[in-house]
Amino acid sequence: MRKLIVVGLTSLLLFTLLSGCIRSESSLCGGIVVTFEVDGEMYNVFITNEDTIEQAFAVQGGESQATIPNGKLVRGSKCYNLPWGWHIDTEDIHMAESTIALCDGLPSHIEENLDYWIDTIERFCPWSATIIHIEDYR
Repeated sequence: MRKLIVVGLTSLLLFTLLSGCIRSESSLCGGIVVTFEVDGEMYNVFITNEDTIEQAFAVQGGESQATIPNGKLVRGSKCYNLPWGWHIDTEDIHMAESTIALCDGLPSHIEENLDYWIDTIERFCPWSATIIHIEDYR
């Protein structure tokens, strides 16, 4: 029960901080920000790829089994993906039903081994990811 409360409070705090940050960043036009939860950790992706935007809404609505986000890792922090020092390419992401295990992991795994993940693995596809929230900027 405590874990659920902590995760809930963490989610609320992150969403509140993220909302203020997003509203101040003007470059988020033309896409959606999807918040994913992976085993108690959260990360955010700004998606401009129209096919993937449709896929994300289908997953959120329970209309698709393609629940695994699979995206190209990019160095550098973006306002919408704080506190992480990496983000996912806005166009090179899609929702998949299955992926190879190599790119499965946690956001913190990427942060701890950034060079390895970006230079060797190149993609992030957390199998246990769930969509927590979608904010539409189109």
